Amino acid sequence: MGYYDNNTFLRTMLDEIRYARLDDARIAYRIVGCGMPLVIVSGLGDSMKDWKEVIIRILAKEFCVILPDNRGLGLTGMGSLSPQMMTIARYAEDVHAVVEAEGFSEIFLLGHSMGGMIAQEFTLMYPEMVKKLMLFATDYGPESSYRAHLMNRCVIPLQALCVIAPWHTKGFRAGACAIAAWPGSGDRLGDIVCPTFLLFGDADFLMHPDVAYEMQRMIPQAELKLVPGGTHRMHDLYPAEFAKTVLEFFGT
Repeated sequence: MGYYDNNTFLRTMLDEIRYARLDDARIAYRIVGCGMPLVIVSGLGDSMKDWKEVIIRILAKEFCVILPDNRGLGLTGMGSLSPQMMTIARYAEDVHAVVEAEGFSEIFLLGHSMGGMIAQEFTLMYPEMVKKLMLFATDYGPESSYRAHLMNRCVIPLQALCVIAPWHTKGFRAGACAIAAWPGSGDRLGDIVCPTFLLFGDADFLMHPDVAYEMQRMIPQAELKLVPGGTHRMHDLYPAEFAKTVLEFFGT
């Protein structure tokens, strides 16, 4: 778009909805702020509208914040891809299409829950693009510890519920299928060489703290923050505190 060239920061303050194309799909994303690009990847069932505005506004003072809608959610359609064929790697390719559309060669990357899985795949697929990585309340796939196993075992019944419950979106169904089919990143986490921040809550019933400690051991440059009383969606409960943590990591 001409705002970012040869790793110079975006200098023009923006707040727009834009679209990137990948095959026959239009990937919607919000771009707001100015500075180094910070791409935020949402979790299962969430869209750009599910991130509290206070978080976006705080971060947009320092970064060019980019919030893509995952396929089938918000303003992004599925294209010709059926929900059953969606994969975590394809989500990562969608994020890459957004980054490419803006002409960014380097980004900060943050992923929540399923978005953290997507962020791992993106970093492994495009390591030269990710300057820093934050993985928030996520796991590394079927080989994670017991609590993460429990979450993954819930995905198959969740897919069945999506089929029989028409009020669930195609995007929600696609995410459930992608999580269930994801082989995980456990044998590849050692290949993530950029500075990485793991943000977990010790009261997260989906992603047990054991997963955080496992990932810290597996990722070479991983720093871990375990928030006392933190839940899976603690960014909704404490948005300003969450934004401050993000600023502290990416701003250093």
